[in-house]
Amino acid sequence: MKIRQIEAEKLILHFSDNARTHESSKKLEKYLKEGLIVLSKFLFSKNLIVKNKKVQAVELSLTLCGDKRIRTLNRDYRGKDKATDVLSFPVHDSLRPEGEDDFFFFDKILNLGDIIISRDVAKKQAKEFEITYEQEILHLMVHGLLHLCGYDHEIDDNEEKIMFDLEEKLVAKIYKEIGF
Repeated sequence: MKIRQIEAEKLILHFSDNARTHESSKKLEKYLKEGLIVLSKFLFSKNLIVKNKKVQAVELSLTLCGDKRIRTLNRDYRGKDKATDVLSFPVHDSLRPEGEDDFFFFDKILNLGDIIISRDVAKKQAKEFEITYEQEILHLMVHGLLHLCGYDHEIDDNEEKIMFDLEEKLVAKIYKEIGF
């Protein structure tokens, strides 16, 4: 599986997708790059402590896989033996202002962690929500990124509202930038 590096603003994305359709992957990469501009601005905004540190860039990985692989990861790391749409593996507990601000980064690049998305679940959800596959991947990437930053909708109703409101705003900005 080839890993491609996509950069926009101060955000570096290490992207891997072993999908067989090259055309679909190229289209998705274009949309990811446009979405990264919005996400970079968010990461260096007042919402997160990254802005107050000497971080010059932020990096993360995004991997698209099949249901079998994500089911295994979900079982092994979350104890849930089923396929899911997105999993996040954060490096830091939280990058939120009220969170832990003692984080380590090397050479002025902050690694946030890994996002894994099931290509199969994303395709099903795209049909269900009547959006494109690329839109659903972008939405799931935003969801995963918020988890990497320390947001967690499973904590309580208030936290769920905070995360989903922010998710909705970011996705809307990305869709607007792309022209969806």
